[in-house]
Amino acid sequence: MFEIKEIDPHQYRVKTRNATLRVMALFIVIGFLTSYFFPSLFGENPHNLLTLQIMGALIGLGLVFWITAKFFKHQPWMQEAMYGWQLKRSLMHITNAMRSLQEKVEAGDVEAMKILRFYHLGITQMYTFEQNTSGLIDLKVEKDELEAKMRELGVDTEQTQFDLDKLKAVVG
Repeated sequence: MFEIKEIDPHQYRVKTRNATLRVMALFIVIGFLTSYFFPSLFGENPHNLLTLQIMGALIGLGLVFWITAKFFKHQPWMQEAMYGWQLKRSLMHITNAMRSLQEKVEAGDVEAMKILRFYHLGITQMYTFEQNTSGLIDLKVEKDELEAKMRELGVDTEQTQFDLDKLKAVVG
């Protein structure tokens, strides 16, 4: 279950930039070391030196992914980056089922409306984080129409939680 949280967009950008720079610095160090030492493990053959260096860098990248997932993911300085990743992942699940979801909304399915409302709130937050004003403008009409329809039916418009199982149940 994912829940939309109130996060200051400026703080989000600052903290995700900081987290990105830390992980990039780690990759630079580990990637350099693995690409430098990997050829020495297999002998420095001038015909395959570049290939071995690339393989070493890719192993370094894998190590950075592992370190990030194992040790950094739950650190306070990674919270905003992880939140953004989880939000985008939730929105992606809905985007993949959008056609079926919109058909259900048009047919009056309340659960589909709730999921689409979460999508609108989530994508609005992501556009705000990314300072995508044109995306916000494009979304406004569709968002307002759904909100009015939900109010007319007496459905709560504050849909800040997303459950993938509910989406699967609605779109089949």
